[in-house]
Amino acid sequence: MNALVQESLTLRARYDEEPGHSDHVAMLALQIFDGLGSWHKMGPRSRELLHSAALLHDIGWSQTPDGKNHHKWSAQLIQDHAWKTLTPEEMSLVAQIARYHRKAPPQPDHAEFHALKAAAQKSVMILGGILRIADGLDRTHTGKVARVEASATKEAILVRVQPTGTWNAERVTFEVKGDMLQMAAQRAVVCEEARAGPA
Repeated sequence: MNALVQESLTLRARYDEEPGHSDHVAMLALQIFDGLGSWHKMGPRSRELLHSAALLHDIGWSQTPDGKNHHKWSAQLIQDHAWKTLTPEEMSLVAQIARYHRKAPPQPDHAEFHALKAAAQKSVMILGGILRIADGLDRTHTGKVARVEASATKEAILVRVQPTGTWNAERVTFEVKGDMLQMAAQRAVVCEEARAGPA
């Protein structure tokens, strides 16, 4: 386990009462990231930053029992932590990736996003878009989507889902939360159930 993941898990342990969900979301997010490598061309460190944000995306629930604005609280807790394994610039990236796992994608009045350099904004759009989808695919926090495979063509980003049963809530949420990755990729983001292979 690398040092950033270890530090992220230590921070999560202070705040997250449902680590199984963020573990599952992190797994899905990394599968999507890996599948889309030929499109985004991002390196191993970007993968680590996504992993950290996925592990920490729900720690804000600890500050708001009804969940309201918990995405913003997650970002704040990430920014408040005295990181040993992130530079200040990387910390801002992880915070913004986690912040955009729900609600509106970046808007003109989102000052912290627009304070980032253009390259960092692009990273947040891609990595935040991936996290957003991964979180949607565990909408019920029950692991209904066992794994995913992702690929990119000129026309679309395709996410093939291997469910363990009915995944209607996850499918509906995917349709809503694909918006940010669609903006980043400038193409459709499509989800379909993987076909079972021959017996």
